[in-house]
Amino acid sequence: MRMTKQLHLRNGQSGFTLIELMISMVVLLIGLGGLLVLLITSLYTNKTAATDTSSTMIAEHILEQISAQGLQATTPLQITDCTYPTPQTINFATNPATLGSGNSGANGGNGATLTAGGIINWTQAFSAVPTDPVSGYPYAIRYTDCGANGKQKVYDVRWNVIKMSANDRLIVIGARPSNVSTNGGLRFVVPANLRTVD
Repeated sequence: MRMTKQLHLRNGQSGFTLIELMISMVVLLIGLGGLLVLLITSLYTNKTAATDTSSTMIAEHILEQISAQGLQATTPLQITDCTYPTPQTINFATNPATLGSGNSGANGGNGATLTAGGIINWTQAFSAVPTDPVSGYPYAIRYTDCGANGKQKVYDVRWNVIKMSANDRLIVIGARPSNVSTNGGLRFVVPANLRTVD
């Protein structure tokens, strides 16, 4: 009896092996995990741009009221917000002081403390912002913006008024959502900081 030897030629395209399939599944899982993190982050920070725009608008609104008051006027101003269901009228101070001689330290006049860079110091607690020594009204307010169906957001607005000379003053104002308690983080909105000389 004769034995014949059969030669089997191996075909190089026989399909996926189980190990190749498992490796491709792991790669796909890592990619989808990365996309999931991006999706959750985008959903979580969806309203950040709108909040940032509203902060700037509120700061500019109060800044324009102070500027329109006139340089020599020191009487407090009023603003009405959109507190639901009854809007709130808030009196606020605009009395200036020369640099370093007011109630806000060496970097400012009267109002919220300023950093060495000349912007509002957000590490100062809202309750620690000084009031006007003459009228007793604040240099910081909590402003409620208008929203549909009672969905409003409250903003922390602070300012400092520095008398530069007999003919001009510097107003530095900042605003941010009042529920922000830290600097940084996923939902952190950079506070709007505006200034003008009038």
